[in-house]
Amino acid sequence: MFVPLLVGCAGGNGGQPAEGATNGAVEADKPAEPELVGVKKKLQGTWEIVRYTSDHPIPNEAMPLMADLFESLRIGFEKDAQSVRTSKTPDESAPYLIEGESGDAFTLRASGGMFDGAKCRFLGPDEWEVTDRGKTWPGVSVLRRAPR
Repeated sequence: MFVPLLVGCAGGNGGQPAEGATNGAVEADKPAEPELVGVKKKLQGTWEIVRYTSDHPIPNEAMPLMADLFESLRIGFEKDAQSVRTSKTPDESAPYLIEGESGDAFTLRASGGMFDGAKCRFLGPDEWEVTDRGKTWPGVSVLRRAPR
């Protein structure tokens, strides 16, 4: 009995992968991105400040700025980048790090970014508190996940 041996692929493409197919060897060589875990995973998304208690009295002339910030300031976290935007400024992005993570508490490091060196803790899945002792806005802020 004779059984024909088929060589190559149907379709006459000379054994080349079909259009749109990926080369498994190339994909296997790419290192997988590490999965986000802990507070870094919880931070992903866009946040707005819903409460701010200053360590010092806020001058009356700064009150209009504070009102605008409450309405328009958005802080975003995407993988390893923190972005900050307001109604008057374009997005500014900077890398950030999480240090000293202990449960829902952590220190945020964002060199040149907002809340650099602040002590933070999650109050729930969509709310976190920031205690910032920096020079610009020392005080305690509460942030909530911004509506989409």
